[in-house]
Amino acid sequence: MMQKIEQIIKKEIIHQGRYLQLERFHVLFPDGLKGDREIIRLPDSVAIFPVDGEGNVHLVKQFRPAIEKILTEIPAGVIDKGETAAEAAARECEEETGFVPGRLIELITYAHAEGYSTAFMTLFLGLDLKYTGKMQLDTTEFLEPCSMSFPELKKNVASGRVIDSKTILGTMLAESRLLDAE
Repeated sequence: MMQKIEQIIKKEIIHQGRYLQLERFHVLFPDGLKGDREIIRLPDSVAIFPVDGEGNVHLVKQFRPAIEKILTEIPAGVIDKGETAAEAAARECEEETGFVPGRLIELITYAHAEGYSTAFMTLFLGLDLKYTGKMQLDTTEFLEPCSMSFPELKKNVASGRVIDSKTILGTMLAESRLLDAE
């Protein structure tokens, strides 16, 4: 079977922001035609699905300007320089919810916007939570911690009330891991 790979002829930076870089790739398509691809270069990130001993999932509510909606999501954030994905997940969980996981189980690393972004996200299940109350939001983070039972979260995912991809995927993958742990 022939691989249909696009050959990159030239790359140019269109915009350099604090968090992302927008690039234009001039490419040669497998059929010989030329075209452009716009690529967003982002840092890799983590998300954590924190579940306490009573089966409650600790989430955050946050306004997302790109879609102009308040979403209910699992805690997440970028991996800082010199930090492992697991360290970033534990840090983000505490910063956003006040809970530190005693145990982290890596669920998956995936490309969450592969059509236009270079970033990967690693998703963890966080167990044996300890409440420290040490929330430390970034100056640009305005979120509210909340929690709901796992069955309630599943219902909200199935009904379309939870629309965030990392939370949907986390719910699906955490369910099988939690059943295995019983």
